[in-house]
Amino acid sequence: MLKKIIILLLLSVVSTYAIEEQNIQKVMDTKVRQVLNILKDKTLSHHQKDQKNVRVIDDVFDYNTMAQISLSKKWKSLSKNEKIQFSKAFEQKIKHSYLDKLRLYNNEKVIIKNLKKVKSNRITLETQVIGLDDNYKVIYLFYKKKQNSQWYIYDVELVGVSIIQTYRKQFSEFLKTKSVNQLIKSL
Repeated sequence: MLKKIIILLLLSVVSTYAIEEQNIQKVMDTKVRQVLNILKDKTLSHHQKDQKNVRVIDDVFDYNTMAQISLSKKWKSLSKNEKIQFSKAFEQKIKHSYLDKLRLYNNEKVIIKNLKKVKSNRITLETQVIGLDDNYKVIYLFYKKKQNSQWYIYDVELVGVSIIQTYRKQFSEFLKTKSVNQLIKSL
């Protein structure tokens, strides 16, 4: 029993790590390969692939920061409970969207390209997705957390369009006529 508890604790520590700056490209390359291998595995159901892929990417995304950015100034006016509810709903929305896009996978190749430090606490990682008919850029935007000096993804640009900025515009429009609770329910 004690052995199981120790293993669970070790797994939870490992799964909550972030990335040190010098390892961003290597870690992301490994994660991309893991996701591609899961997608290619014909022995897994869609549900199993989804579960495995979420486990692969979960520890590098800062969903709470993404939720805050997506609401902009409105975030500060939320109650603690609304922030928690919105963050959880937003995290599920991001994961669902990510998994929907992965289901479109059709043997594309992904190349990890340029890592660029744009500020002392901001880094971008450019990847190239090479498909049968088209190629496109996916850029991961990282920030360094002050508390642990580790790097986390706070946005993704797909073909030049920021996912978080897109949500920010949608949420801003939604909140002009509806409440935060209605937004949470819509997610």
